[in-house]
Amino acid sequence: MKKTFKLLSVLCLATSASLLSAAPIPIDLTSWESDGDGSWTVQGAGNDSVFQSINGRPTTFFEAGSNAQNTSIAGIISVETTNDDDFIGFVLGYQDGEMLSGTSDFMLIDWKKRDQALGKGGLAISRVLNATRDTEFWEHTGGVTEIARGTNLGNTGWASNQSYNFDIVFQSNLIQVKVNNILELSITAADAGLTAFSDGAAGFYNYSQGSVRYAGITEEQITVSAPATLSLFGILILMSLRLRKRR
Repeated sequence: MKKTFKLLSVLCLATSASLLSAAPIPIDLTSWESDGDGSWTVQGAGNDSVFQSINGRPTTFFEAGSNAQNTSIAGIISVETTNDDDFIGFVLGYQDGEMLSGTSDFMLIDWKKRDQALGKGGLAISRVLNATRDTEFWEHTGGVTEIARGTNLGNTGWASNQSYNFDIVFQSNLIQVKVNNILELSITAADAGLTAFSDGAAGFYNYSQGSVRYAGITEEQITVSAPATLSLFGILILMSLRLRKRR
């Protein structure tokens, strides 16, 4: 009996340890590329920050050819001007040249300061499928289909000259977004009408908004998938049942 309980304890510790992610590491952004009209300047001692200066059409900054699934991307985002009120944010599962290509399929997380024309203020996540026009990104229409809005920030815009901590988890079946350590968005692939999210790069996004800084960017590998954890949990249940039978 003591040996069985000891084995159960070891399995419990193994399960707990397997849930831990690898330590976050700074991302060197010097090899990243841009699409669209943005002007992205890499900065910081470790090249882990980037500043986008242009108020223009939709633009992204991303690592071409990379696959970001099973990672967590974190850092600080801020708008260093009071002159505008438009879109900042992120892309997930992005491929080079997709922005207005008409053959796109990626996820868009955007945050607008306030309502303007048909552009709605607040934080949202959308699927971009074959979008070709700026207005689709502005209005979340046509090839841009909104999936969900932030729990607390869905109708609340960002503030000028204020820093926000962000943390984004990207897996094949789950996307989660935290702002200042509060979970704002959590969707599954099924919520977007998919069996799995498309893999591809994680990147930054601006539309009609300049003077935006993404700073202290880090990446953290997610080491264990849910099925593996559930398998260990299943073993614990089976062993518990056997213990009851022996009694």
